[in-house]
Amino acid sequence: MELKLLPTGKPHVSYSEVRVWTECPYRHKLEQIDKIGTFVPSEHLDFGTAVHSSCENYLKTRVMDTDIALMKIVSAWDVNKFPDLEKWAQWAKNALDEVPVWMENEFPGWETVSAEEALYEEVEGRDAYFKGFVDCLIKVPHAKGDGYDLWVMDWKTAGAGGWSPDKKRDKLVLAQVALYKSYLMKKHRELFEGARYVKCGYVLLKKGAKAGKRVELFPVSVGPVAMEKANKFVSNTIAGMRKGLQIKNRQSCKYCPFLNTEHCT
Repeated sequence: MELKLLPTGKPHVSYSEVRVWTECPYRHKLEQIDKIGTFVPSEHLDFGTAVHSSCENYLKTRVMDTDIALMKIVSAWDVNKFPDLEKWAQWAKNALDEVPVWMENEFPGWETVSAEEALYEEVEGRDAYFKGFVDCLIKVPHAKGDGYDLWVMDWKTAGAGGWSPDKKRDKLVLAQVALYKSYLMKKHRELFEGARYVKCGYVLLKKGAKAGKRVELFPVSVGPVAMEKANKFVSNTIAGMRKGLQIKNRQSCKYCPFLNTEHCT
């Protein structure tokens, strides 16, 4: 049976789209339904894309090739005329160089299950799909006794101090890995049922941090309640779109690209 398309013209939603709709349905309308572009080139976005590429390759090959990231950075800086190329390139190399030793220390005996794994899973009861890409799924020998643990992780770039306490408490931020765990459990039922523990977290690659402090694990507790709440964000987004809800949330205007434009005043 053919799926009924959402107002966006797609049969699916992604985490980033769910986050935007949850923060402000009207902004979601402008971006995803009206297709009003707001993209502005950013050093932070291109830096993040570049280091992700090296990390993905590392998980697949167990070789950290920093040149993958550095070539992307050089190209993006050339196209967009960003300043301080050498500084950003050095930040990338410094953080990436620490990843292999950090991985061995943090997850002894780890092995890659998947890197940048595609998800396209049905959202229960909503006649739509959830689409995403999981940065990192690894298997680690259980610390005490037989068996293995699984880690579902997402690479993130951050400043030298890492994430703020507020960001570490943000329910929408934490929902990303909760959703990934939830849908991976459905996709790889046998693998997940066989694990002693399934853990989640974000790996922060920190720009400008001191040596030995450039990679940080921020673990996130994701149990049944957390997954239920995360899935409710998805369900509410789909239901709200189909009902035509386009409410302006004045509490989320501060960083909105449409603030004080012809589209939203």
